[in-house]
Amino acid sequence: MHTLVLRNVPDEIYRQLKDSAAIHRRSMTQEAILSLQAELEGHNAFPGRASPEETLEWLRREVWPLPVLDRRTDEEILGYNPDGHFA
Repeated sequence: MHTLVLRNVPDEIYRQLKDSAAIHRRSMTQEAILSLQAELEGHNAFPGRASPEETLEWLRREVWPLPVLDRRTDEEILGYNPDGHFA
C-alpha cells in the first residue's frame, strides 16, 4: 500500500468529505479512497447501493402501487390529538 498526503485541501471539500464519512460511518481516509476510486473508475461511489434514479424507479414500480390499507392520518398514527398534542 502507498501513502498519499494532500496539502491545502479547500475548506469546503474537507467539510464535505468529513460529513460524508460521518454519514457512512467511515474514516475520512476510507471515504477519500472510495471517492477517488469512484471518480477515477466512473462508478457509483457506494458499491452495492442503488443510484437515486434506480431507487426512484424501484419506488415507482414496487411501493407506490401498493394499496393503502390504513386510512388514518399521520397525526392519528403518531398518536396526536386534533390540538396537536400527544394523546
